[in-house]
Amino acid sequence: MGGPPGTSVRCENVGDGWFNRVVLRPLVAASTWRAMLHLLGASLWSTATVAVLLTGLLLSVASVPLLFYFIYAIFSVSTVYSGIATALLAALVLLIVPAFVATGYVVDGCTRLESTWYRNVLGVDLPVALRLPTEDMGLWRRFRTMITDALLWRLVLYTVIRWPLALLTATAALAAWVVPLSMVIAGVGYFIAYSVNTQRAPAEGLLSWVLMIVVVPLAPYATRLLTRVHVWLARRFVSRMSAGQLEARVGEVEQRRLDAMDAAEAERRRIERNLHDGAQQQLVALAMMLGRARRKFDTDPEGTRALLDEAHRNAKEAIVELRELTRGLVPPVLTDRGLDAALSALAARSQIPVAVEYDVPARAGRTVESIAYFMISESLANTAKHAHASRACVLVRRTGGVLRVEVRDDGVGGATATPGSGLAGLADRAAGVDGTLAVYSPEGGPTTIIMELPCES
Repeated sequence: MGGPPGTSVRCENVGDGWFNRVVLRPLVAASTWRAMLHLLGASLWSTATVAVLLTGLLLSVASVPLLFYFIYAIFSVSTVYSGIATALLAALVLLIVPAFVATGYVVDGCTRLESTWYRNVLGVDLPVALRLPTEDMGLWRRFRTMITDALLWRLVLYTVIRWPLALLTATAALAAWVVPLSMVIAGVGYFIAYSVNTQRAPAEGLLSWVLMIVVVPLAPYATRLLTRVHVWLARRFVSRMSAGQLEARVGEVEQRRLDAMDAAEAERRRIERNLHDGAQQQLVALAMMLGRARRKFDTDPEGTRALLDEAHRNAKEAIVELRELTRGLVPPVLTDRGLDAALSALAARSQIPVAVEYDVPARAGRTVESIAYFMISESLANTAKHAHASRACVLVRRTGGVLRVEVRDDGVGGATATPGSGLAGLADRAAGVDGTLAVYSPEGGPTTIIMELPCES
């Protein structure tokens, strides 16, 4: 059904009066009740996280006075007392360091869970700016990295501040809904009392109903406003960087982009040079030998056979040259079937046994898969040529929005990402997509190379 000919009817305006838009719709909107769910859940979650945080910090920080006391006791007169104090000091240090590191990982994990909660419940993207050291680093190194990380301490402060705020906002949200309900009950009570005692005027009951009519439409807006306070605080502490950090980050990303462009240009020149000086020369020589063999075919069979043998050797050398050259190109299997199939083929061609563990439910982006493939290919080639390893292992897994690639071998170690090396080129490629490359290769081995790449798909 519609209006007269020549008129149009906008469906979104049908039955969409002022009262419906301003009063009724916010009361039943899913966003209102998701906000209410968030406020109630945040009060419970913040209480649990602050309890865990304070427990970890107390185990770490509260032990510092005892630390100084035991240091003083070590230098006391009594040898026995000094020995006992030394043992207690060592035990205390062994307690403080792992307790603080564990607390840092708990804070990071809770923050990432909260980020997931914000995304699924409120539809708010809350990326976590903190990046803690990996488990491959030593305990003491992780402790030093965490204790000097300003972002980690900012998350600690956020956890402490959020607790009373969450309790207050949850209380306020409950009051915004409970007060109108109490007014309804009070109004009913006044009218019942008036029906029993006709001497009593129903003015109080009427006032309660009037206040209820005024307050009820405000409850959804109050709930959403309180939720916005949570979102503002979370974005300021969890995702936001300071002006100096942001400027440094922009400069770092820009430099990485330039390095990636330089690396791509250097790769292009390498391919061009190798084609001209290697495979092209081999193919030219091969064509000349085949031409000479064709001319001698009828008159000099023995000479023709020698030329064909030499041409065969040149053809095999050209194939080797082309294989070395295509190490920098994307194989068709990677494009068609993904990284898992490409790694299986790469492991099958390796000169040493390679175990592949692949745990990525869905394909990452094409660029990310390409960078990961080249990193693994380069690492396995270096392992076969220089590491004198008997076996290697490739682990690929995805955690959240990060693809983690790890290559291990039992070789002699000593690998470094020096400027101009293949590993340095891989680091530049990773940096071009805001990824990282870490090399752990002490002399004597083993070697572990870890690349982490952000991926959204």
